[in-house]
Amino acid sequence: MPTKVVKVKLKIFLALVAVIFIILISRLGYLQLIQTEQFKTMSEQNRIKFVSIPAPRGEIRTRDGKVLVKDRPVYSVSIVYLGLKNQEEVVKKLAAILGMDPKEINAAINDANVRKFEPIKIKKDVPLDIVTKIEERRQELPGVEINVEPMRQYVYGNFAPHILGYIQEIKKEQLEAKKNEGYKLGDRYGQAGLENTYESVLRGVDGDRQVEVDRNQHPVRELDIRPPVAGNNLILNIDFNVQKAAEEALDRVLYQLQTKGTDKKYPNARAGAVVLLDVRTGKVLAMASKPGFDPNIFNGKITKAQSEALFSPNNPFPAFNNRAMMPYAPGSTFKMVTATAVLETKKARPSDTIYDPGSVFLYGRSYKCWRPSGHGRVDLVKAIQVSCNVYFYQMGLRAKVENIAKYALQYGLGQKTGIDLPGEKTGRVPTPEWKRQLNEGPLKAKYEKKYKAIEEKYDKLIANAQSERERKSLERKKESELRQKRAQYKIDKYWLVDWREFETVIMAIGQGDNLYTPLQMANYIATIANGGIRYKPYIVDKITDYQGRVVKQNKPEVMQKVDVSPQTLAVIRRGMAAVTEPGGTAASVFAGFPIKVAGKTGTAQTGKDPKTGLERDNHGWFVGFAPYDNPQVAVAAIVEYGGHGGSSAGYVARDVLAAYFKVKQQQNNSGRDAEE
Repeated sequence: MPTKVVKVKLKIFLALVAVIFIILISRLGYLQLIQTEQFKTMSEQNRIKFVSIPAPRGEIRTRDGKVLVKDRPVYSVSIVYLGLKNQEEVVKKLAAILGMDPKEINAAINDANVRKFEPIKIKKDVPLDIVTKIEERRQELPGVEINVEPMRQYVYGNFAPHILGYIQEIKKEQLEAKKNEGYKLGDRYGQAGLENTYESVLRGVDGDRQVEVDRNQHPVRELDIRPPVAGNNLILNIDFNVQKAAEEALDRVLYQLQTKGTDKKYPNARAGAVVLLDVRTGKVLAMASKPGFDPNIFNGKITKAQSEALFSPNNPFPAFNNRAMMPYAPGSTFKMVTATAVLETKKARPSDTIYDPGSVFLYGRSYKCWRPSGHGRVDLVKAIQVSCNVYFYQMGLRAKVENIAKYALQYGLGQKTGIDLPGEKTGRVPTPEWKRQLNEGPLKAKYEKKYKAIEEKYDKLIANAQSERERKSLERKKESELRQKRAQYKIDKYWLVDWREFETVIMAIGQGDNLYTPLQMANYIATIANGGIRYKPYIVDKITDYQGRVVKQNKPEVMQKVDVSPQTLAVIRRGMAAVTEPGGTAASVFAGFPIKVAGKTGTAQTGKDPKTGLERDNHGWFVGFAPYDNPQVAVAAIVEYGGHGGSSAGYVARDVLAAYFKVKQQQNNSGRDAEE
C-alpha cells in the first residue's frame, strides 16, 4: 500500500515538474523569438545615450564693436535619477562636495518633470577644483554628470541692463507657449530687454552627442556628434562711450542732488532716465535708467534682498523698472505742444504778446507763474525761453483742449513708439472723452446704488403705513431725497465727468493728467528738430550670423509726417534755442558749451506723499536737440524728485551731448542756479 501511494505522488511530482519546464521553455521561446527586438532596443537605449549640446547664444555688441554680452563656457553638475537603493547616499555625498543642502538636490529631483535616466541640473558654474573632486570619486557617485555648457556673461556688469535684459531657465508658462518651437525644460530663455525681444534670433540650434554609458550612466566613449549652431549676433545703434556717459551722468547728478544741493538737498532724488536719439533716423544712441542692476545675478539664485531691490512693490525705486519707458507728467517740456496748437489753429501769432504780472485770474481762481514777480510782456519765443506759465495758460484756452490733444498725438505722445524692447508704457493724452469714459460709469453706478437704497427704505415704510396721510407724507419725503441725490449727481458730474476749462489751463503747461515717457519726449523733440518727421525708434541696427555675415539690416521707419507748418516748427525751434541763451532757464547749464543746443526745462509737480501728507519734491526735466542749426540728435532726461529741470536733468543731458559731440566739458555744477 505505501509503495502504491509513493508511486502516485511521484507521478504527480513529475507532472508538476514537466508543467513547470514547459512553462519555462515556452516563456524562453517567447522571449527569444517574439520579444528579441524589443529587449535589444531597450538594451541599446540603456547603453547608448544622447546628450544635448546647448548652442551658444549670439553676442550683443555696440555700434563701435564693444561686446556687451557673450557666452562663456562653464562646468555644470547634473544627476540622473537611476532609482538606486543608495540614491540618497549619492545625494548626500554630492551635496557635501558642492557645499549644498541635500534637500536642495532632492527638491530638484522631485520637481524636475523629466523621465528616468534624463539629467537634472544641480549646479552651474562649478569651479575646477570641485569638478576634480567629483571626478576623483566617480565610482561613489553613480548618475552624477559633469558637462561643459555656455553661461551668459554681461561683460560690463550693470551697464545698460534695461536695454540688454537677462536670461534664465525657461518658465513653465513660456514652455507651454513655445512647445512647438523645440524648447525643453532647462533651456535658457530671454526674460527681459533685447534678450527677450530677439530670443529667436539669439537662441541658436542645440546639437547633441551620442555617448556609450555604463550601468551607472557614466560615459564610456563618444560614438557620434552633431555640433550646435551658434545664435545670431545683435549689432546695436548704442554708442558705448555715449551710453557710458549717460550712466555716469545719472549716477553723478543723483548723488550730488542727495548730498550737495546749495539751496536744499533732494534726498529722494534716487532715480532717473535719459534717452538720446538720432533725429534723422530714429536710432537710439543711448538709453539709461537708474537705479540699475547687474544681469549676471540671474545666472544664479536670486537672494531675497536682490529680489526686493529689483521687483518689490514696497520699494519706491525698484531697479528693474526701465524709467526711460515709464510715463511721467512732462511739466513745461509740454509747452511746445501748446504752442503748436495755438499757432496752427491761428488763434495767436508768434509776435502776439501777453503781460505776465506773476499770475492770472481765470474761472474764479488765480493761476500763478513759477516766478512770483512774473516775466513782464512776452511773446512766443520769450515765453518758451523763460517758461512763462501765464502766457501758456491763456494760449491753452485759445487753442482748446481738442487741438492740444490733436498735436500731442501727432508728435507721438501718449502712445507706444514701437521700439524693439518689451515693457514700453503708453502714457496718456487727457481729453474730454477720456475723462468721460474714465469717470461716468463708476459715478452712475455709485448713484444708482444710492437711489436704490432710498427707494427700498421708503417702499418698506410706505408698505407699513397706518394711514393714507402717512403714506403720502412718506412718498413726498422719498421724492425729496431722490431729487437731492439727483442734484448732487449733476454737481459731481459737472466736476468729475465733464471737462472743465481749468483742466485745459493745467494741461497747457504739462501738468494735470498728462503722462509721457522720456522715450516719447525724445521722439517728440526729434520730430520738431527734423522738420516734422516722426520716426520709429529702434535699438538694433543689424543682425549678423556667427561668421559675421549680415542676416538683416534694420532701416529707418517713418511713422508719421506731422501736419504742422514749417513756419510753426521754425519759431518753436527758435524759442528752444533761446532757452540756453542768456536769460533762458538753461543758460547756466550750457554756458560755454561749444555746440549750440536748443532745449526746454521742465518741473513736474508730484503731489503729496500719501503716507506723510507732505508735498513731495518735483521731478526735473530737460529736453533738447543739437546742433541748433543742423540737428543731429535729440535728448530727453528726467530726474525723479530732483527739483527744477535746470538744476538736475539739464546736467544729465549736457553730459550726454558732450559725449556724443566729444566735447571736453567743465566740471558738472548740478544743483546751482536752479530755475524752472
